Amino acid sequence: MAADPALAAFLALSDDAVAAYADARAAALGLALPAACRPGVVENLTLLRRQAATFADASDTSAAPEAFEP
Repeated sequence: MAADPALAAFLALSDDAVAAYADARAAALGLALPAACRPGVVENLTLLRRQAATFADASDTSAAPEAFEP
């Protein structure tokens, strides 16, 4: 379940490729990642990618969505 090509590409990254992705994405957006912040950004993106991949793998797109009932 990937909503668009950019998300599919992000989910397909390996953990080792996340740092290069972060650098390329920041450059594309005209942002600078400060050296002191870069390791934390890469770690957070790695965790986000893993969580999103887990969610996407677990979602069943063939079933109708269930309504939330508190």
